[in-house]
Amino acid sequence: MAKIHGKVALSVAGVRYNVKDGSTLKLSGDVGTPVVGDAGFAGMQYAAEAGQVDCTIIASDDVNAETLMAIKDVQLSFDSDNGQSFISADCSRGALPELSKEGWKMVFHGTFKAT
Repeated sequence: MAKIHGKVALSVAGVRYNVKDGSTLKLSGDVGTPVVGDAGFAGMQYAAEAGQVDCTIIASDDVNAETLMAIKDVQLSFDSDNGQSFISADCSRGALPELSKEGWKMVFHGTFKAT
């Protein structure tokens, strides 16, 4: 799947989060895995994989860790540097949020469609 660098626009329950540039989007779809037997390559096996956004939310005083933990089934939009935009209406937090001096590192999964 292609990765596209850009800016995430994240709003949850009317709250807009300040997200740093450099977020990445991995599109959803069928992912192929080679099947190899004792006689060599036999073909490909495909399975569906969810899309993924990796981003960093600035850890300002108004960002609550419990609120970040509870993000489920939200609309998330991703605006790429090349002018393309993608949206997911079913995005949920994946990995646990990780806080560093850069901010809250977040992973979201969903089905992204071009707008």
